[in-house]
Amino acid sequence: MIHGKPPKLFFAGTDTDVGKTYVASLAARVIHGQGTRLGVYKPVASGCIEKQGKLIAEDAVSLWQAAGEPLTLEHVCPQRFRAPLAPPEAAEQEQKQVDTKLLTEGVKAWEDFDMVIVEGAGGLFSPLADGILNIDLIQQLQATTVLVAANRLGVIHQTLSTCEAAAKRGVHVRGIILCDPTGDADESTHSNSKQIAKYCPVPILGTIPFRGESEDAAFLQSLIPPIANPNADT
Repeated sequence: MIHGKPPKLFFAGTDTDVGKTYVASLAARVIHGQGTRLGVYKPVASGCIEKQGKLIAEDAVSLWQAAGEPLTLEHVCPQRFRAPLAPPEAAEQEQKQVDTKLLTEGVKAWEDFDMVIVEGAGGLFSPLADGILNIDLIQQLQATTVLVAANRLGVIHQTLSTCEAAAKRGVHVRGIILCDPTGDADESTHSNSKQIAKYCPVPILGTIPFRGESEDAAFLQSLIPPIANPNADT
């Protein structure tokens, strides 16, 4: 397991396409804007595109830019694959394997930073490598978990079941963020938060509207550890 500094904030989703990268990037912008030396880490990405002879993970680019472009994109996302499939399947299409050791070792590039935002791939129980799910990596990194869910019809079940399953695996979810990733809001968006809070002990940290700005994610300042926050009260 990865111990000690820096603290790690792992953004996981209830599913794919729930706005996880968008929310994690907003969080990076907020936390970096507070003067925190912030690292960002995307352990593995699939569905990457080729630019100038290099595979680029667009999620990693978003995180990197939001954090002020620390180190290099290679440090942000050291394992990248083309096919838009779960990483182990995408790797297999290239006759490769996801390096399970590198999933944890890669974060060590950020050891001198105050804090690291880690973004998984897919849902909390989606595979990152053969035999390793996002939740397994969270445990190996000893990261604090934030769950991102799309604020739409069906989110109540997805959120409650994900939180309950995480608890049974011994992973404490610090909080839930509801996000509108598409702008196609339905009537449930006004009541989802209340219904989730009624049945789930995990607090809802806040809601991010479609194309929300850093100001909409200001509540994420509460996740900055005091040791890493130069503006925190002493």
